[in-house]
Amino acid sequence: MKTTSWPEITVSQWPQTKRSLHLYTQMLGKIKLAAAPIQPNWMFTALYLTPRGVTTGTIPWRAGSFEVAIDVFNSKICLSKSDGSRESISLVPVRTVAEVYESLSAALAKLKISVYITPIPQELPDTTPLDEDRRPSEYEGAAVLRWFEASTAVAGVFDAWRTQFFGREGLQFWWGAFDLALLLFSGRHVTPPNDRGYIMKYDLDAELMNVGLYYGDEQTPPFFYGYIYPEPNNAASLQVSPPEASWSSTLHEWVLPYDAVRNAGDPAATLRAFLDSVYEQCFAAANWPREQFLYKQPPLALRSRDPQE
Repeated sequence: MKTTSWPEITVSQWPQTKRSLHLYTQMLGKIKLAAAPIQPNWMFTALYLTPRGVTTGTIPWRAGSFEVAIDVFNSKICLSKSDGSRESISLVPVRTVAEVYESLSAALAKLKISVYITPIPQELPDTTPLDEDRRPSEYEGAAVLRWFEASTAVAGVFDAWRTQFFGREGLQFWWGAFDLALLLFSGRHVTPPNDRGYIMKYDLDAELMNVGLYYGDEQTPPFFYGYIYPEPNNAASLQVSPPEASWSSTLHEWVLPYDAVRNAGDPAATLRAFLDSVYEQCFAAANWPREQFLYKQPPLALRSRDPQE
């Protein structure tokens, strides 16, 4: 018997809505890229899930701060400033990407936040500038809610699983490729690849483990991925769990179909098995010092107990 039910999120069933949502998150990400304090490995540019959608989180601004968020329940982009001022932009009735971009720029100006939203999409084959994209758009709220439900379930597993790790890490939504990821860093510097462009130069300059959920596209079903950088010499021959997981020679990642997890009797346990096996390769194949990263949680005496326990 299944313990939980995770939703179907295959992009071929909501391609134009996914495109709109992706470009809206790019707008949020570009705001954060322009205004947030710089951190290693582009961590300062990431977005985060909230109980109502996705957010930039708090961004320092002069003597105050601001936040920009997408509320998937109200289908709005909401802006909040630490002086109490607020603005919102409705995503329905559906407008073009350019119209949403213009409204967001106007809202920032009204709040006196002078942040320039770079209009060229990142990590996308279609580089039509956001402020020029006046093609018909779609935004199906029900499809976005299914995406959000799946993302929230996965993030919960990631968040609980990472509590064992004593070291720098992060759980974030990446707006470039549109994926939800958990990164663990060993703390050791490495030489980044010199053939993968500007972004990777400052992304892959640290030893890390990356696992996440890629939502796919019209041709590719959603899948979980995992990799270690630098890649172990024998990565292709290393075994990871569950049995549905495999090595992709194209991506140089271990991949696990989302549907293999969604349809499992216990999706969370199935995903944890994948995380555990990739993490084990950090020690077995990548020579991370196991004891250095073991976090022993303290007893939380003041934490309220579940009355059902």
